[in-house]
Amino acid sequence: MKALLYAATLAILVSTPVLGADSVSLVGTWTGQRDRIAKVEGRRGGLATLVITEQQGNTFAGRLKRSNATGDEDEPLWGAFTPGGKLMIGSDEEGTYIFSLINRNTLDYCYSETGASPRSVCARLTRQSDRRR
Repeated sequence: MKALLYAATLAILVSTPVLGADSVSLVGTWTGQRDRIAKVEGRRGGLATLVITEQQGNTFAGRLKRSNATGDEDEPLWGAFTPGGKLMIGSDEEGTYIFSLINRNTLDYCYSETGASPRSVCARLTRQSDRRR
């Protein structure tokens, strides 16, 4: 009987989310290499730097800087996510982002634009450590 009680207790503990598991913090600087394909410009890679400057509840805002052959581009973006961060989406003035938080320091994203010059891009980003610590 004790073994059954211990097994039931363990099953409940394993299936119950850890206190604070729904707490997701995205604020910080994330960097990684991106791969892009576009109708007009073709395939291109380069560095992507996502800086999330603010987060309120399950919403966030920041900027994405991309390195291109013609120079760097820096655009604002806004996003939201479900509790726990299982589903995340964002947008800028031209397209839509889908994010996946792999762990607290790894964030995957894909981006898509439609129209006369459609493009798609994906990257794995790593959170940069705060050098002030």
